[in-house]
Amino acid sequence: MNTRDLLRLVLSNLNRMRGRAIMTAMGVVIGTAAIVVLIALASGLQRSTTESLSSIGAVNQITVFAGFRRFGPSSDSGTEPVLTPDALDKFSKLPGVEAVTPYVSVNARNITMNRLTANVSITGLDPRAIDALGLVAEQGTNRMGTFGVIVGSRTGEQFNDPRLPRRADEPPPDLYGQTLLAELQRTNDAGEQITRKVRLHVVGVLAERGGQDDTSIYMRLADAEDLTGWLQGGRVNRDREGYQQAVVVVSDPDTTLSTTTAISDMGFTAFSATSALQQINILFAVVQAVFGGIGAISLIVAAIGIANTMIMSILERTREIGLMKAVGASNRDVMSVFLTEAGAIGLLGGIGGVLFGIGAAKIIDLIAVAYISGQNAASGSTAAAPTSLVFVPTWLPIFAILFSVFIGLAAGIYPALRAVQLNPVTALKYE
Repeated sequence: MNTRDLLRLVLSNLNRMRGRAIMTAMGVVIGTAAIVVLIALASGLQRSTTESLSSIGAVNQITVFAGFRRFGPSSDSGTEPVLTPDALDKFSKLPGVEAVTPYVSVNARNITMNRLTANVSITGLDPRAIDALGLVAEQGTNRMGTFGVIVGSRTGEQFNDPRLPRRADEPPPDLYGQTLLAELQRTNDAGEQITRKVRLHVVGVLAERGGQDDTSIYMRLADAEDLTGWLQGGRVNRDREGYQQAVVVVSDPDTTLSTTTAISDMGFTAFSATSALQQINILFAVVQAVFGGIGAISLIVAAIGIANTMIMSILERTREIGLMKAVGASNRDVMSVFLTEAGAIGLLGGIGGVLFGIGAAKIIDLIAVAYISGQNAASGSTAAAPTSLVFVPTWLPIFAILFSVFIGLAAGIYPALRAVQLNPVTALKYE
């Protein structure tokens, strides 16, 4: 029996029992739709979480903190690793490292510009690492002189007049070319409060990056060390006390994980957006597998329905099977007919399930986004509502349809074997 005759016969048989075939296919539709909806929800959550990592840092940057204390055979002295200049020099010699800079935070009491006040972090870094860090100036330059600073694209939004609330339609002040006044305060040995005011000239405004850089102020490392030394009553000995934080930039994002591991092996705490992304992807892969497994249970139940439909079809067509064998049809031809019918039911149910599942996922997405937006508005939250909580990967519809066909074929094996085992003479006498 050639393929054309086989398909014609299968279509004719399904048409004869179209009511039963449609009811059976509906079980496949529900199971397939369940798989599509659940995996689409998991994929959407994964995408939303991954996109939020942009606020943590670039994929080629590694944030390093002072190490944790080690004990046991792996430690020679049991001392805590310190981020000294020597340690930073070792980082810079690792393969693929493009730049290394310490981050020194300056604890300013407040920052003012004319009558406007802001509470913004000031960070000192090595000017040689600015380009590698991706700090590109949209206005002015990113080359800082003495007490010259560069500010994030949204730093101006942090400045407000404490006496007058800012109107919603009022644009934030333009900080480029302005002079900021940073007020520092410390207590001397006599218990008296001493204040120092430092003028910071804004030489550049950075292009928007979507992270904490957009609301930060950066100055030269030497200036930050000067201010930090004044706050602590004497210059900090970095060879002994080290830095609290440093950033390592690699030239190739593919080497981020290996470099992070190498730094961690030195005893330091190293973190990168890439390592977080890897852990999140592993977690959501497990979630997708669990959700897919839950949906697959419905499809397995549908497989029982397919098997039952095919067995009933064999009982109703016993004489037809006997006649097919009597006129020369082989066991292989008979098995092909019933397997193809079962696979066709799975295919139709899979296509319908994919269409229904995608439609249901979109409806759920609209309702969920509208609900979250309404909750944010009711609570007065300024957090942006997600644009979408559902994502249908390209592979999902293809996988769902193929899996449905596979389930149909698997369900048709037993009925097909029963049809093959029928004796032609007995089948022709069957009433």
